[in-house]
Amino acid sequence: MKSQIIGQTVVFLEQVGSTNNYASSQLREREVEEGTVFLAVSQVKGRGQQANIWESESGKNLTFSIVLHPDFLEIKDQFLLSKAICLGLKEFLDTFCPHVSIKWPNDIYIGDRKVCGILIENAIMHGRFSSSVVGIGLNINQDHFVSDAPNPVSLKQVTGDEYDLKESLELVLSKIDRFYCQLIDGEVGTLNQMFVSSLYRLNEWHYYRDEQQTYRGRIIGVNEIGQLRIEEESGKINEYHFKEVSYIMK
Repeated sequence: MKSQIIGQTVVFLEQVGSTNNYASSQLREREVEEGTVFLAVSQVKGRGQQANIWESESGKNLTFSIVLHPDFLEIKDQFLLSKAICLGLKEFLDTFCPHVSIKWPNDIYIGDRKVCGILIENAIMHGRFSSSVVGIGLNINQDHFVSDAPNPVSLKQVTGDEYDLKESLELVLSKIDRFYCQLIDGEVGTLNQMFVSSLYRLNEWHYYRDEQQTYRGRIIGVNEIGQLRIEEESGKINEYHFKEVSYIMK
């Protein structure tokens, strides 16, 4: 049984622009032990995918970055890291409420609303991973959202309960660590199966939009390089990289 890798060292930051930027700057300056967590009480310039901003009220949520050294992974298999992180976050949220799913590629939803975003930034040296910075914004106790993000929600808004952030951090890190250790141990088949079965809208018929058309289809899984697979009503199967397809929400 491995000892816990993620969360043995937690660096608390009262205020920071972006925990990912801070973690990356630390990596440039010194060696950072694998599993080190940089946690911000107040993150004022949190980043999401494609330069999006992550809204988080100070002292209400968990905004943190994890430094990993997944040099055991082939570059072509980098989406496996995202799968492990997503599954850890989903299992954490499953503890408190139903209807938790993973919206491809790496958002966590409760019902049709986004409770958690993930931004993974990889550094590659000599054709191998030298480090990964895993940024996570997890909405815990925030009561109101004021940004123009379309569908944010917090755990408190769903359950009506207030959560201890220290206890929540310890639990979520242990969940992420469990799946990361499974990845280290090569349990890829298990991770793939769990990830697909956890997908938002899996096997449900909804509308999607790509460069060519708007159509009705159903998500049937992801391929080996992490592309989303959507089957049209005609039986044709489309495969998409990130940002190549849009979900049409209800």
